[in-house]
Amino acid sequence: MDHQPGMFDQGRRPEEKQPKTGMAVMALVFGLFALIVPVAVVDVIVGVAGIFLGWTARQSGAGGLATAGLVVSAIGTMVAISFTLTVFGII
Repeated sequence: MDHQPGMFDQGRRPEEKQPKTGMAVMALVFGLFALIVPVAVVDVIVGVAGIFLGWTARQSGAGGLATAGLVVSAIGTMVAISFTLTVFGII
Protein backbone atom coordinates (compact mmCIF):
# COMPACT_ATOMS: atom_id res chain seq x y z
CA MET A 1 0.00 0.00 0.00
CA ASP A 2 1.41 3.34 -1.03
CA HIS A 3 1.57 6.29 1.36
CA GLN A 4 -0.97 8.88 0.41
CA PRO A 5 -0.32 12.49 1.37
CA GLY A 6 -2.29 13.50 4.43
CA MET A 7 -3.06 9.95 5.44
CA PHE A 8 -0.89 9.73 8.56
CA ASP A 9 0.80 13.09 8.94
CA GLN A 10 -2.04 14.81 10.85
CA GLY A 11 -1.72 17.97 8.78
CA ARG A 12 2.00 18.51 9.43
CA ARG A 13 4.38 18.86 6.60
CA PRO A 14 8.00 17.76 6.97
CA GLU A 15 9.35 21.05 5.63
CA GLU A 16 7.72 23.07 8.44
CA LYS A 17 10.17 23.73 11.26
CA GLN A 18 8.93 23.65 14.82
CA PRO A 19 10.63 26.26 17.01
CA LYS A 20 13.10 24.75 19.44
CA THR A 21 12.05 25.72 22.93
CA GLY A 22 14.81 23.95 24.88
CA MET A 23 16.98 27.07 25.07
CA ALA A 24 13.96 29.16 26.06
CA VAL A 25 13.12 26.78 28.91
CA MET A 26 16.74 26.81 30.09
CA ALA A 27 16.76 30.62 30.01
CA LEU A 28 13.65 30.67 32.17
CA VAL A 29 15.12 28.11 34.61
CA PHE A 30 18.42 30.02 34.82
CA GLY A 31 16.55 33.28 35.40
CA LEU A 32 14.45 31.77 38.18
CA PHE A 33 17.59 30.29 39.74
CA ALA A 34 19.31 33.68 39.67
CA LEU A 35 16.22 35.31 41.13
CA ILE A 36 15.44 32.83 43.91
CA VAL A 37 18.65 31.10 45.07
CA PRO A 38 20.90 33.44 47.08
CA VAL A 39 24.38 32.35 45.96
CA ALA A 40 26.38 35.52 45.39
CA VAL A 41 28.68 35.19 42.37
CA VAL A 42 27.08 32.05 40.90
CA ASP A 43 23.76 33.87 40.42
CA VAL A 44 25.40 36.52 38.26
CA ILE A 45 27.02 33.91 36.02
CA VAL A 46 23.81 31.88 35.73
CA GLY A 47 21.78 35.03 35.06
CA VAL A 48 24.09 36.14 32.25
CA ALA A 49 23.91 32.63 30.76
CA GLY A 50 20.11 32.87 30.94
CA ILE A 51 20.17 36.20 29.11
CA PHE A 52 22.35 34.68 26.39
CA LEU A 53 20.09 31.62 26.06
CA GLY A 54 16.94 33.77 25.99
CA TRP A 55 18.38 36.03 23.30
CA THR A 56 19.50 33.07 21.21
CA ALA A 57 16.12 31.37 21.59
CA ARG A 58 14.32 34.53 20.49
CA GLN A 59 16.50 34.67 17.38
CA SER A 60 15.57 31.07 16.54
CA GLY A 61 11.86 31.86 16.81
CA ALA A 62 10.90 30.37 20.18
CA GLY A 63 8.50 33.26 20.87
CA GLY A 64 6.91 34.11 24.20
CA LEU A 65 8.73 31.53 26.27
CA ALA A 66 12.07 32.91 25.10
CA THR A 67 10.95 36.45 25.93
CA ALA A 68 9.87 35.35 29.41
CA GLY A 69 13.23 33.64 29.93
CA LEU A 70 15.07 36.73 28.75
CA VAL A 71 13.11 39.08 31.03
CA VAL A 72 13.31 36.84 34.10
CA SER A 73 17.05 36.30 33.52
CA ALA A 74 17.63 40.05 33.21
CA ILE A 75 15.72 40.75 36.42
CA GLY A 76 17.47 37.86 38.17
CA THR A 77 20.86 39.16 37.05
CA MET A 78 20.13 42.65 38.36
CA VAL A 79 18.99 41.24 41.71
CA ALA A 80 22.03 38.94 41.82
CA ILE A 81 24.43 41.81 41.12
CA SER A 82 22.92 43.94 43.87
CA PHE A 83 22.97 40.95 46.26
CA THR A 84 26.61 40.21 45.39
CA LEU A 85 27.64 43.82 45.93
CA THR A 86 25.81 43.86 49.27
CA VAL A 87 27.41 40.60 50.44
CA PHE A 88 30.91 41.82 49.65
CA GLY A 89 30.25 45.17 51.35
CA ILE A 90 30.58 47.34 48.25
CA ILE A 91 27.15 48.89 48.70
